[in-house]
Amino acid sequence: MNSTVSVIIPVYNIEKYIEECLSGVFQQTYTDLEIIAVNDGSTDRSRELLAACAAGDSRLVILDKENGGLSDARNYGLDRAHGRWVMFVDGDDRIRHDAVEKLVDACVRSGADIAVSDMLYFYEDGETSFSSGGDFTLSNVREQPSLIAINNSACNKLFRMELFADLRFPVGKFYEDLATVPVLLYRSRNVVKVPEPLYEYRQRRGSIAHTASKKIFDIYDAIDHDIECVRQSGNEAAVIRELYHLYIVHGLDLTTLRIKDFDDQRIRSEYLRENMERLKRSYPDYRSDEAYRTAGWKKKLIWGMLERGRTEQVLKIYDR
Repeated sequence: MNSTVSVIIPVYNIEKYIEECLSGVFQQTYTDLEIIAVNDGSTDRSRELLAACAAGDSRLVILDKENGGLSDARNYGLDRAHGRWVMFVDGDDRIRHDAVEKLVDACVRSGADIAVSDMLYFYEDGETSFSSGGDFTLSNVREQPSLIAINNSACNKLFRMELFADLRFPVGKFYEDLATVPVLLYRSRNVVKVPEPLYEYRQRRGSIAHTASKKIFDIYDAIDHDIECVRQSGNEAAVIRELYHLYIVHGLDLTTLRIKDFDDQRIRSEYLRENMERLKRSYPDYRSDEAYRTAGWKKKLIWGMLERGRTEQVLKIYDR
């Protein structure tokens, strides 16, 4: 039986980090790996470094393509992967030396289609923080609907390849993981948790997170897509309700906080108004949602002001 794990690594202008990333993959205690590095049109020394690494480990396959973004690179790798399992590793991140072995072992022992680990966020100044992969042991979305809303990163998970039979990451969109991982969780017969931070996610200061872009509103398209997939497949009300909560958690709350941190402060009011318009279009009844009703008083105060278009007053509160 094929037991190979395809590790797909998108690479775009990360010459500072790719060798460290690959070193961790090469040193995995689980050795039946197909390591696919997708060079997404890099213009720095990334391709040269990949070639040097491939000379030292024949499991590394380098695929070259024109730049198309993270989703396009992952999809390119998926279309050419041969493993029974697939794992995604961003080329500037790290995985623990036993990550693949523990994830595969958890799936095999439990019969799960997906294994999930916790994550460690690390900064270049040495600071770290823990990020949970979810509070569960072994379950599925139909038995535990809240499972569909766990940490939506594609990188702290091992997937059975068949789950991607007719599914790919959305190209040209932000929040590609949010548009894909909940669907994979929904399709899985069972999901198992490995309660250790096996994946280490690099946090780079001065990232695009503070840069204004209308693509910030792709978050609504991602959740819309998840809900539509559930409606077409099973239409379970409890699962859809959990996805609707994400409009509050990711759309109203986190997107508002991201907008308030934009470097260009002149356009924040415009974006806050548009965010409320997008929320109302995707979820007209959002005020009745449990995530909205149980929020703290300060969030409710700010959200109420946003509903009334008092964006400048909201920004004064945030900027204090």
